[in-house]
Amino acid sequence: MSDLDRKRILLIINADTSNRPLAEQTRREARLPDYVALNRAIPGDLVDWRVLQQRLWTRLLAKWAGRGVALAMLAFVRRRQYDLIYSDSENNGLVLAFLLGLTRRPPPLVMLGHRLTPPRKAWLLQKLSLHRRFARILVHSSAQQRAALEKLHFPPGKVQSIPYGVDTEFWQTQNVSSPPPGAPAGAERPYICTAGLEFRDYPTLLEAMESLERTVDLRITTASRWSKRRGNGLDGDLPPNVNLRSYSYAELRELYAGSLFVVVPLYSVDFQAGITLILEAMAMGKAVVVSSIPGQLDTVLDPNQPGSGSFVQQFGTAHPARPFGPTGRYVPAGDTAALRAALRHLLDHPEEALALGREGRRTVEALFTVEGLADRIRAVVAEVLAEGKGQDA
Repeated sequence: MSDLDRKRILLIINADTSNRPLAEQTRREARLPDYVALNRAIPGDLVDWRVLQQRLWTRLLAKWAGRGVALAMLAFVRRRQYDLIYSDSENNGLVLAFLLGLTRRPPPLVMLGHRLTPPRKAWLLQKLSLHRRFARILVHSSAQQRAALEKLHFPPGKVQSIPYGVDTEFWQTQNVSSPPPGAPAGAERPYICTAGLEFRDYPTLLEAMESLERTVDLRITTASRWSKRRGNGLDGDLPPNVNLRSYSYAELRELYAGSLFVVVPLYSVDFQAGITLILEAMAMGKAVVVSSIPGQLDTVLDPNQPGSGSFVQQFGTAHPARPFGPTGRYVPAGDTAALRAALRHLLDHPEEALALGREGRRTVEALFTVEGLADRIRAVVAEVLAEGKGQDA
């Protein structure tokens, strides 16, 4: 047993963690949630939505102020029981940081920050000096790390980037009974696909698809666990070669398997919008066409896009067998002509799409697994505990 495993750690999870695979289920049947992988890597107590329902005061607080505030308050009440607290998002982490700042000798706090730069969050971090209350803030985007250092003036070492991860055992073509990669899965016409709601630029994609009506179909699923956005240009009548519906995880895996490649149209933002779709597609051996935006250049490697694949370069040094190759194509955000040209190119060169997809699978297996994400968070937690510092260090 390591020193970390002897420590008392509280994990704040912004989800209902009872929605985890059953013991008898295999990874082929059910994907491994990131919070399950994290709890395996860091044994500790969980505070989640389910726990909020077990007490009247937390139920009322969640209803009145939101789940994030209720999670933070419950963790604050329990703070003396733990050597370290981990928060998985700003909606609870910032509140908890403020509360811990009112106490003496609080436990160190590590937070996973998804987007630190919106005005309200930036104001809290700067004006209230909340960054002083964190031992570490982890982000999934190098753009967010740069913003934290250069715009929010975090001390060096306080914030660091870690790649996101997906379940590569669930997301793999061997788990589906569809045609080989690159062939339509039970469809009369070949298709490409996309998914998600968060900051998706569907108007540009639909416009790019107009001239491809006789060539390929587009299938879209907009189900999202996190996004509160609706519409995104999909509210009206859709072109005849565009299909919109919701998919279960197993159905989404089938969708990826039969798709020629995957498109990720994004509005320009400074965090990793679309990262789940990108990594799931790559894990399924699919090339990806992605909008080049400030927050989404770390994961996909495209030789024609300067600065792309920075996480591949940074974390790939531990895999010296051979360098990681291209996995997709970037196009300027909002550029219909460029997106249409990229789609046409891969449609006309299916062997290139297959090669990009194969390299994508290899890259995700090596660098972007959900277990790898949990292990990286564990390493940060172990480092913080070894330093023996509190929030004001």
